[in-house]
Amino acid sequence: MRFLVLGLLLFGVGWAQGIDPVGVPRTRSDNIPQTHVADMCDEYLTGYIQALVDMSYYEFEVRTIVRGGVVYVFNLPNNELIASSILCFIYDIPCVNCIQRVSCCTNDFIAALGQSDPVAAREIAVSQSYLSMCQNPADKCSIKGIWLPQNTVLFPPLIADPRQVTNGASLRFNDKVVGKHVGAVFFGDDFIFLRLKDVLCFHGDMDLGIEAGIFAVFDLDHPEACMFNTDFYVAALASYAFDRWAFRFRFWHLSSHIGDEFLIAHPDFDRRNLSDEGLDLFVSYQFGRAVRVYAGVGYIWDRDKEFPEHPLYVEGGAEIRVFGGRDCFNKLYVQPFFAMHFRSWEEHNHDLDQTYALGVEWSKIQGVGRKFRLFLEYHNGFCKEGQFVRERSDYVALKVTYGF
Repeated sequence: MRFLVLGLLLFGVGWAQGIDPVGVPRTRSDNIPQTHVADMCDEYLTGYIQALVDMSYYEFEVRTIVRGGVVYVFNLPNNELIASSILCFIYDIPCVNCIQRVSCCTNDFIAALGQSDPVAAREIAVSQSYLSMCQNPADKCSIKGIWLPQNTVLFPPLIADPRQVTNGASLRFNDKVVGKHVGAVFFGDDFIFLRLKDVLCFHGDMDLGIEAGIFAVFDLDHPEACMFNTDFYVAALASYAFDRWAFRFRFWHLSSHIGDEFLIAHPDFDRRNLSDEGLDLFVSYQFGRAVRVYAGVGYIWDRDKEFPEHPLYVEGGAEIRVFGGRDCFNKLYVQPFFAMHFRSWEEHNHDLDQTYALGVEWSKIQGVGRKFRLFLEYHNGFCKEGQFVRERSDYVALKVTYGF
């Protein structure tokens, strides 16, 4: 409860810094002299917006042209989540009254615009920005691969998955397996080495990399045997995304280690070695900006004979994001969310394992990038801690995470 109060207090202080004395939210344009804003010509504004877009999304080679407060956006990526993030980013820039998404080639664009606004079409046709695009057509991507992309992952994380690789900590209450008060810490991330662009017949993007994480739990009611269990996880990762679809394939390894303090305090405990190798494939689909659904199937193809497990598992879930807002002065996006995750494993006779998450996330970029999350988690099903996976578990947790 202390952490929840502290989080709400920090949120309130941060939000208050973005409010002026009369209670009106500040915007980006409040930091720019209004005379300067009014005097910016279209060519200047085009360069200004293009520079801002390139700072956060340079690898996507998005191009912009401004005429009369309307921003025409060319060469958006074939990934709706990232494309929406770019459009939202542009819309927050001062002097942007309207955004026009351009999906056709430059010549067709000029011809179509000439029918509705001949003056604007003639002005754009002779502008340096348009001539530059004609010399280097945006629809012919010049960047085929990006080493170490930083701001995005193609397959967004599964927020309600208790084994989602990220950085954070949680305080659990009434865990029937570990204890009444349980502390959990977890560290890890997706490390993308290479992003390939315009791949396969869908003209999507592909990430190649690894993900790795450590999950540790502590029984806070027994300081003399506090360390309960630690799991180590690593996976080779390949993800692919186009339009509203995203796919993730993993070849993973998991090893589990009972805490030394726990074994000393329980000398009669029957310790077994748990070490698994498996693979899984997940697919997700984004319904607009508010709803995302996903499902996946996996198979444990190798395991230590000391702790044999049935191999097949199926997972699925959904995430809902509504009522979001932005604090332009502090350059933060605030987004409440509700997420759910379900698992059916052959080892559990396909009994349903379920987890729910309700909270808020803060980010610097709308929709993508790393986020700070504060949320309540409810789990009902089976324990996730190594050798105890066959035992029933039920708990409520307060959780904070930072990652994608």
